[in-house]
Amino acid sequence: MISVDEAKKIIIENVSPLVPIEVYFEDARDFCLAEDVRSDIDMPPFNRSAMDGYAVIAEDTKTAPVVLKIIENIAAGDMPAKKVSQGCVSKIMTGASVPEGADAVVRFEDTDDTGTEDRVKILKSVKTGANISNRGEDMQIGQIVLHAGMQIRPQEIGILATVGKSVVRVYPAPAVGIISTGNELVNVDEKPSPVQIRNSNSYSLAAQARRMNAGVEILGIAGDRKEDIVEIMTRGLQKDVLILSGGVSMGEYDLVGDVLKEAGVRIYFEKVALRPGKPVIFGKKDKTLIFALPGNPVASLVTFELFIYPAIRKLMGFSSLCRTTVAALLETDISTKRRRREFRPARCQWKENTWSVSPVEWHGSADLLAMTKANCLLIIPEETEKLSKGQFVDIILLDNLC
Repeated sequence: MISVDEAKKIIIENVSPLVPIEVYFEDARDFCLAEDVRSDIDMPPFNRSAMDGYAVIAEDTKTAPVVLKIIENIAAGDMPAKKVSQGCVSKIMTGASVPEGADAVVRFEDTDDTGTEDRVKILKSVKTGANISNRGEDMQIGQIVLHAGMQIRPQEIGILATVGKSVVRVYPAPAVGIISTGNELVNVDEKPSPVQIRNSNSYSLAAQARRMNAGVEILGIAGDRKEDIVEIMTRGLQKDVLILSGGVSMGEYDLVGDVLKEAGVRIYFEKVALRPGKPVIFGKKDKTLIFALPGNPVASLVTFELFIYPAIRKLMGFSSLCRTTVAALLETDISTKRRRREFRPARCQWKENTWSVSPVEWHGSADLLAMTKANCLLIIPEETEKLSKGQFVDIILLDNLC
């Protein structure tokens, strides 16, 4: 049995990013950029007014209040027709090109009406360059504006549009196949008998993977017979990632490990010192990463976040692989005698400039309902017998809270 950290290290060392693809830039959100992107323009492309106001020669405002002559109106998108000379101004809108001769913009709020259409009273002086965005101050032609390895968020989509990069190279999301095993499982639309349960794991695991942009196929339920598992697993081995749930413990009907080995899967580990989720298998066959997770739903969810999440992130080209871990102030005492690292469902909140956390009521690894009240996992280190109220503990954020 290996530690959680060893298991993560083994997984990360045996995963390589997928081959980049080209996509239309509007479809690139949340993917990882696979190329540097350079600007084909200066931005702003001209000296641009940052305010609605009047384009002036700053020297003319030194004796403000002063009345100056309006020679033209310039809207955004207009090409200025007249040069601003001493004693003159051009009325200008935000985003418009500053006319030749002007070296500052006075805000409308700092002017007054004179009662004539071609005159304006400047109430405050301005310095040279005031309220003007200079050409190229945001980005310049040839400048790398987005770097390979960046996550493409809405702001990056905007930059791609700004520089005319309509097709961009990204690392694709993996194709994921999911299999649940067990004679006790029935489909969601079936009424279970007193000794059966509905197949929830396939759908919660699929939702976790889809939240990462992965393409997911739920391959179905395999009974507790080797031939059933082999038949459905054959389709799963065509995927980038194959996830099996259940059948990985030590019971008579826990057959997944044997089936994987007989199929030629290279097994890297079969047990990890954690709770919930000790029986976890990671293996690989050809290009397919294989994860066999415990059947209990909370164990399945937790082991996905610990092991499959970073694997998918690496497949997608990201350098930041794991979910965010932060320190939080514990709001209650916790006792434990476990010899394994524990990941307990908990709820955290930001208050008084720090994170605080409390475990939710939880009845063990089959209690999926408890996870609906949780937004983080509270980490209880190995060999810890007690955590005390008021001490700081590490938590893994599950819901992008920061």
